[in-house]
Amino acid sequence: MIKEVNRACGKLNEKLGISVTLPNPKKKTRKVTSVCNFVVGAGLVAAGIICSSKWCAILGGIGIMSCAVLRQESGDEKEEQ
Repeated sequence: MIKEVNRACGKLNEKLGISVTLPNPKKKTRKVTSVCNFVVGAGLVAAGIICSSKWCAILGGIGIMSCAVLRQESGDEKEEQ
């Protein structure tokens, strides 16, 4: 997914005549980010439940979903190599 977004942005950059390169995070970086997203997301969900705060629980859910997407992205790289 990251590679597809970078390709699409690269094509847009060419059409607009600008030179912006986007980083390609390494597998280890994605794993660390995934763990951080899970920890923060779980903490926000717990805080949302304890404090009866809907926005906190929603943000925590988004963080956990982000963790799942990053994990899947890291797993897809194994198949490509």
